[in-house]
Amino acid sequence: MQTVCIKIGGATLDAAGFFSDFGKSLAAIATDYFPVVVHGGGKDIARQLNLLKKEYTFVEGMRVTDAETVFTVQMVLSGHVNKRLVNALQTAGLTALGISGVDCNLLSATRMTIRGKDIGFVGAIQHVDKKIIDLCRTNRIVPVVSPISRDDDGNVYNVNADVAASELATALAADHLVFVSDVPGVLVNGSVMRSIRTADIEGLIASGHIKGGMVPKVRGAAESVGNGVLQVHICGWNGPETFARELAPATASGTVILA
Repeated sequence: MQTVCIKIGGATLDAAGFFSDFGKSLAAIATDYFPVVVHGGGKDIARQLNLLKKEYTFVEGMRVTDAETVFTVQMVLSGHVNKRLVNALQTAGLTALGISGVDCNLLSATRMTIRGKDIGFVGAIQHVDKKIIDLCRTNRIVPVVSPISRDDDGNVYNVNADVAASELATALAADHLVFVSDVPGVLVNGSVMRSIRTADIEGLIASGHIKGGMVPKVRGAAESVGNGVLQVHICGWNGPETFARELAPATASGTVILA
């Protein structure tokens, strides 16, 4: 059975009817694939911090996370968002387990800096211990992973969900890594490129065809493919048929990154 690691987050989580459709979409492929879900929830975090009147800033796309903020981030991601996804999957007839990188030391992290600047409790993943995922596979349980992680001293870190999904997919030697984005795929001159070879990515970036927030995503995809993931898919959310369609070459409408 092939393994598919799916990263979901961003504006997609706010789409009308998303949670019900997500459960149906994953249930449609669970007979043929072992799915592993990794999620973010930046908009939910922002809403909670705003309610608490807690100010925050970003450095190169990373939320500066002090001790008070990381408590809120953990509560929102590992609690609110995680359990909504688990509930949606179980409503669709699957058995799901909500965990974070803290559980069973799934994701071990260390404090990261950006250009020498300390950004607080933001983590870079150092190691993946996949035993809890292997237990889920054996028992046909869908793991739903919040990217909150820890270090050996018990410090808890906020980890970028795209990075967590890539690292987990690599550790699992996944057949597919799917990034559900707020765009339909990698756009070049306004059209979705159906496939991109990793060797062509830097040229497309240098020429300005790939830009903005898509640059780190395609570079991360290339790194995942280079580390053994067979295919990385970047696609939009299109309702309950999304995963079945995107994993089939004849019907995929997003972009596939290949070695």
